[in-house]
Amino acid sequence: MFCPTEPPVSCHSIWGYQISILALLFAIEEVNKDPHLLPNVTLGFHMLDSCFAEDFSLRATLQAVTGNNKNAPNFKCAPRTKVPAILGDPLSTSSVPMARVLGLWRVPQVSYAASFPSLSNKVEFPSFLRTIVSTEGQPYALVELCKTFGWNWIGVLISSTDYAVQGGVVFKREAAKNGICIAYYETIALETISQRIPSVMKNVRGITATAIVLFCSPAEVSAILTEALQQNVTGKIWIGVEAWFTSPVFFKPEFWNLLNGTIGISRSRRILPYFPQFLQDFYPSRYPRMLNIQQFWERTFNCKWTSANGTLGPNIKACTGSERLITDDITEYNDPVSQYVYMAHSALFALANALHDLMACRPGEGPFSGGSCANKQDFQQWQLLYYLKKVQFVNTAGELVAFDVNGDSYGYFDILNWRLDGNLTSRYVFMSCPLEQLIFSSIFLLFHKVPSSVCTESCPPGYRKAPRTGQPLCCFDCVLCPDGMISTQISKSVISLWPNSERNQCLPKVIEYLSYQEPLGLVLALVSMTFSLMTVAVLCVFLRFRDTVIVKANNRSLSYVLLLSLTFCFLSSLTFIGSPTAVTCSLRQSIFGVIFSLCVSCILAKTIIVVMAFKATRPDSRLRQWVSSKTTVLVVSLSTMVQVILIALWLIISPPFLEHTVQSITGKVLLECNEGSSPMFYSVLGYLGFLAFLSFVVAFLARSLPDNFNEAKYITFSMLIFLSVWVSFIPAHLSTKGKYIVATEVFAIIVSGSGLLGCIFCPKCFIILLRPSMNTKEFLVSSRSNFD
Repeated sequence: MFCPTEPPVSCHSIWGYQISILALLFAIEEVNKDPHLLPNVTLGFHMLDSCFAEDFSLRATLQAVTGNNKNAPNFKCAPRTKVPAILGDPLSTSSVPMARVLGLWRVPQVSYAASFPSLSNKVEFPSFLRTIVSTEGQPYALVELCKTFGWNWIGVLISSTDYAVQGGVVFKREAAKNGICIAYYETIALETISQRIPSVMKNVRGITATAIVLFCSPAEVSAILTEALQQNVTGKIWIGVEAWFTSPVFFKPEFWNLLNGTIGISRSRRILPYFPQFLQDFYPSRYPRMLNIQQFWERTFNCKWTSANGTLGPNIKACTGSERLITDDITEYNDPVSQYVYMAHSALFALANALHDLMACRPGEGPFSGGSCANKQDFQQWQLLYYLKKVQFVNTAGELVAFDVNGDSYGYFDILNWRLDGNLTSRYVFMSCPLEQLIFSSIFLLFHKVPSSVCTESCPPGYRKAPRTGQPLCCFDCVLCPDGMISTQISKSVISLWPNSERNQCLPKVIEYLSYQEPLGLVLALVSMTFSLMTVAVLCVFLRFRDTVIVKANNRSLSYVLLLSLTFCFLSSLTFIGSPTAVTCSLRQSIFGVIFSLCVSCILAKTIIVVMAFKATRPDSRLRQWVSSKTTVLVVSLSTMVQVILIALWLIISPPFLEHTVQSITGKVLLECNEGSSPMFYSVLGYLGFLAFLSFVVAFLARSLPDNFNEAKYITFSMLIFLSVWVSFIPAHLSTKGKYIVATEVFAIIVSGSGLLGCIFCPKCFIILLRPSMNTKEFLVSSRSNFD
């Protein structure tokens, strides 16, 4: 069987890749001129044309690896040194089969234009690296772009190609992670776009999303914009990917008003120092065997080289080779392929630096087994691949070039804003930044006023977001913040602050305590001082008339102690008024408990002595020996000591402390004393009640004794008042809040103390001061009162 010979293929070079070849030539000349890079080594190249076809690129690859014009896989057919690495192919579709073959032998392959994300898979393509940024990062970049401008309500239109579908899926996933909601997500196939595009654009016009991401090709974008013009879709911000954002779509004036303000992402273009000068001084005669240079020349100067017979067609300009390229900047943004110049230059320098590192290896310090280095005259290609993966250098443009674990370059993206200036002119406004730091705050300079693309505007201060049932999280209602919360962030106020009625700012809370400046505190303080002065006055009366019958008959010494303790009882209430401190919190209940215990103990001793004094009048009574001052001291000391022990345990186990209470009363911080242990607090009160009840019982039993100087009935009544006050205090203490808790305790102290003072001492003072005739021994005898 005989197969016909394949017809010759006519290759048509592409402008962007032609000029990238010049960049490679420029880079080789720079490497060979650099005395520090590959010293004593001249870098050469063998250029093969793939004609931008997969089969040709694979055939050229095998030819370069084997060294023979005939394909002989896995064989070296030429005596010359094998090719250490391959630079290319520009097209992703051609790079894929090349990378599969070269990966078998671990031959390094560096591409400057192949951007398919799948080429990052090191399992399939272990020896493939690239200096161009992978398009895989564009969906992430679009999400960052939307986040920066605060766009959380986005429309998405994608084409049906694998690249767009995969990119759309990634964008949708990352948008959800970053709180961006998709208003609509439409897939458009170029084959059926004419039937579907009217309904799609009707949906675009009807939904409030302003920002629209177009993951499409230029042809699809052109159809979308044409339909948008027909349906008068305005007020939208189109967000583009590289596939169309630097395409000829922007060359059509009918789209300019519609595209004004459009934002897009494109891989970075950089200016290579001295490259414009290289082009100006470049002549085809320097590389006479390179067909690509002749094609580049013909396209640039719109001329043709003279054919072999020396004739040209009519009206065709002949190329002389002496023309000059006059240019200062080849990186115009309206040229979508000018980036390849920069990437090709970086690719060749990456190979040169990897070779330099391989040549600079010292024996014993190498990365291979036993610290060995590669044979500099006959190294293996996988050894160069090792150095290439780890290469890191700063190129002539001043930027770092390195590869990550996937063989991708840490590249740059451009963020472009297309603006329509006056007089039918347009331009791109751009900024560049690393992919991992895509957005800077200065990008806001692209807009005089950043357009909004949200489902619901942000809630005003004082309101919070309430999700709408069945709708995305970006769509919500604004409701007033709850009590105790403020701002659009619904953050709790600081302890000492409280929100105003609009819930938009915090106001200082009122610090509340029972102070001397307010009427309640001032009145209680004055009443307390008044009763303490009255008690001192009674004490003075008793001291002045200490030798009278009535003073002596009522146990003079015990009366002095009782009056002094009553004075301090009234004064102790002042520790409850004013701003509490840690010291006053610890001492006020202790002072109150001890002094009141002393008061009630004195009354108990007085009552016991009265009973014993009357019972001891019988001749056979054994109580006569107990009617003495020792009994009084014993009763008072023991009764008071029990209370001291209880308070000491309280202070040891869980002492009172100063507390700021913020939840009890709205808008106020209560500065109050926490009693620490409530059981111990009520134990102290309970013991006081026990002493009072015991005094009441003893005094009640003595009510039938002679009346003239019998204190029993007065003590009974005073204890009845005392018990009533403190029994009533407990529910009042539990039911009140804030400063009124303190006020109820101060009131209880004053009322119970005044009850003791009034019931026990007022009748005696009345007799001493107003009825002196009753304060005589004769009156007592006539009344048959027997006292000591």
